[in-house]
Amino acid sequence: MAVETTPTPSLWLTLPAGFTSVDLDEDLGDRMARTATALDSAFPDAHSEQKLSAVIAAETALQAQLREGAVHVSSCLVRAGDGEPIHGMLAVFVRPQELGPRGSYPDRAAEELAEAWPDADVGVVDLPLGRAALAARDLAVPVPGVVWGVSESTVSTVRQLELLIPHPWSPHVVAAVFTTEDLDHWSEWLPLLATAFRGISFHPPRDESLDSLPPEQWDNIRKAFG
Repeated sequence: MAVETTPTPSLWLTLPAGFTSVDLDEDLGDRMARTATALDSAFPDAHSEQKLSAVIAAETALQAQLREGAVHVSSCLVRAGDGEPIHGMLAVFVRPQELGPRGSYPDRAAEELAEAWPDADVGVVDLPLGRAALAARDLAVPVPGVVWGVSESTVSTVRQLELLIPHPWSPHVVAAVFTTEDLDHWSEWLPLLATAFRGISFHPPRDESLDSLPPEQWDNIRKAFG
């Protein structure tokens, strides 16, 4: 018996400076070499250990996100206020899910996240595209010793911020997940993440025709005022 599936809805992203989309089909070696070159260019004064750590952390996180079905991944590389280069990863997933009564998902999801992750900071936020559940937590991530060419493995602490957005006309949830090891600069990440999350849209850019979309996907305000 054939199983009916719901097509994954389209999604548009506008990312802040320092957020660079990753080619998910690129050869692993080529991607790591290109990341290293970009680090050398952007942060020539950074220590080689910092650059190597950033390259390894980026690829390790990317592989985990691809296994989970990411539809978009960005490498986030910026310079903190103290001049230190800091790095994170933003992954976006579009997951089929029944949303329940209209408008109920964000509060229900926040309750479920708070129960599943009692140590997390959980809440509901208002974004231009609607209300969303938000959770931030610290995770202990094992790092195999082979990554550094040593016999013993280590544990790295990363901070994860997850935003869950119900799709307005499709039974899907958009999960935007940011992770970083640079916990000391968390306050500097927050405004960048707010900009990135506000750049998520269920509608095409303004230079694309909205008339080609079905009526339930029209952005009536933008259509009226251009």
